Amino acid sequence: MKISRRTFNAALAGQALMAGILGRGSQAMALPAGTLTVAQGFDPVSLWPNFSTTQEQINVGSAIVESLFWVDPKTNKTEPVLAESFALEDPKTVKIVLRKGVKYTNGEAFNADAVVNTFKIFTDVKTTPAYGRYSAPIDRAEKLDDYTVKLYLKHPYPALHLILSQIYIVPPKYWAEAGGAEGFGKKPIGTGPYVLTEWIRDNRIVMDANPNYWGKVPEGIKKLVWRPVPDDTARTNGLLAGEYDIATNIPISAAAQIKAQKGLRVVSVPSYRIFTIGLSNLPEHPGPLHDKRVRQALNYAIDKQAILDSLLQGQGRLLSGQILRKEQIGFDPAVKDYPYDPAKAKALLAEAGFPNGLTITFKFPTGRYAQDREVAEAVAGMLAEVGVKAEMVSLEAGEFLRQLSARELAPMGFVGLAPADDPDPQWAQYRSDWRYSYLANPEIDKLIDAGAQEVDPVKRAEIYKKAAQIMHDEASVLFLYQAVDLYGVTDRVKDFLPRGDQRWTLYGMSMA
Repeated sequence: MKISRRTFNAALAGQALMAGILGRGSQAMALPAGTLTVAQGFDPVSLWPNFSTTQEQINVGSAIVESLFWVDPKTNKTEPVLAESFALEDPKTVKIVLRKGVKYTNGEAFNADAVVNTFKIFTDVKTTPAYGRYSAPIDRAEKLDDYTVKLYLKHPYPALHLILSQIYIVPPKYWAEAGGAEGFGKKPIGTGPYVLTEWIRDNRIVMDANPNYWGKVPEGIKKLVWRPVPDDTARTNGLLAGEYDIATNIPISAAAQIKAQKGLRVVSVPSYRIFTIGLSNLPEHPGPLHDKRVRQALNYAIDKQAILDSLLQGQGRLLSGQILRKEQIGFDPAVKDYPYDPAKAKALLAEAGFPNGLTITFKFPTGRYAQDREVAEAVAGMLAEVGVKAEMVSLEAGEFLRQLSARELAPMGFVGLAPADDPDPQWAQYRSDWRYSYLANPEIDKLIDAGAQEVDPVKRAEIYKKAAQIMHDEASVLFLYQAVDLYGVTDRVKDFLPRGDQRWTLYGMSMA
């Protein structure tokens, strides 16, 4: 299967433009000393990290508001931040010891009261809906003394360390004064290495180093500037022109140009993000996708290897017909991808009552993921060859995320999900009551719940293998690929290493 001429022409035009800027490399602007400038796909809606699981928002907000723990990509270990340690007293009781002598930038003390209050916020799904699946195992938190908290779980949870790294501790008094989530998200107060000094919507977020930070402010980074740049090519061109120190979600076609320019490098990270196309069978979205033969036909219609080879230059891996990555507990090598078979796709469509094909709305983001538009266009072109006309609806990143969470990305939508590195956060996104889910399958729901509570890794793996087989046979999504994340970075930035879920912090970073 060949990718459309239109898609390749667009890619070639982008390469030509970047090559032109590369030729002007000697005229690149000098980046200001002491200021780290980051270009990413869109402007955050909120600077409260627990407002959303969207990495672009968490990465900005976590420079101000800190978590209890952090899973460090350098060691893959859970490292202390505002907490010093945690330990299980029994399978459902956790003792958390807090760091002493820490204050928020408004003078409030960081202590057990702040942690217990934050746990109340975190477990309130009306206030923190994005973390409803992470907070589901938590019963309550109790203060033992000013620097010790006991956490009670509803059931044993095998990925407890991931929950504890997701909770960003807010100052209770200021949270109330700000009016809760909305006010706090506009002007956050934290314990972190930076403080907010300016936020001009859709233009820039500026932060200055916290002079009273309890830890070590990243050496050489006195100021942070975050720039929203939705277009892949514009982000890359800005990096090449000397406007940014870090540019996220770099298209693969730009990697060679960046590597060739003196003073720049490409940081490549195997991503946790897996790309699928949601095929809604929710009751509120009636239509042909409720017939599994149609869903199977769409899977047979797509040459995923051609997309990987042509648009992504072989960078990434096909999903093997399941949502877990090969490294995760529960990945089943016996489950195989749907092969590219347009004749089979047409036969299934005819069997389902669509011998002349069908028309379906296909929503996709522009600026949320690297090369999102190009991939969506390639999929639409392949669907057209089996008689499926995709009416394409392009959404800017903010509106795309709103529709995803509101279950409006239907009946068909291009999605890349990158939860924390455990099978439960990945599978939980497909539970029928979850706000990202476009799948209604009670049997899968039961298996998701069972996997979340099983601490024996062998038994847990078998649970997820059963769920994977059902999801594959039902063709619950159109399986695509696991990505590789690319970042363009100036050489003056040291020790920049994002995780596979595109989360990164400034801990340990420095700038010449």
